[in-house]
Amino acid sequence: MLVLGAAALLCAPLRAAAEPAKAFAKKQARAAKGPEVSQDLNAVIEAQRSLAADISQLRDQLNALQRGVGEGHDEVRQTRDVLQTALEQIKGMREEVRGLYVESSGLKGDITQVGKQVEGLDASLGSFRLSSGIVVAVVIVLQLVLVGLMFRGRRE
Repeated sequence: MLVLGAAALLCAPLRAAAEPAKAFAKKQARAAKGPEVSQDLNAVIEAQRSLAADISQLRDQLNALQRGVGEGHDEVRQTRDVLQTALEQIKGMREEVRGLYVESSGLKGDITQVGKQVEGLDASLGSFRLSSGIVVAVVIVLQLVLVGLMFRGRRE
């Protein structure tokens, strides 16, 4: 134990002398590192400026992209409105064509009825001709009979 105590006493002054030497070495290392730290700080500042410029460019690109998307959205909306208007016009035309089809179907039915009436009138006219021909023939015969009777009555 004594030996340990003596060894501790001998090492203590060496240790105390070594500590200021270490502190001095650290100070010299810091002094030597000062220009390196300054260079590192300048490099970091330059990197931050570069990043700020890159971020500014990206922000400008993003704004341009947003404007482009907005314009595209407006164009899509306008195109949709034009298509909607065209669809409404097409629906109106379909309704008009449907109405014309119904009207033409009605006209076809009317034409068919008129054709049947003309056929009936033609048949009636044919029987009228026959009837009037018979009446004319009877009138002619009666006139001949009257003329014959007149001549007979003068001869007698």
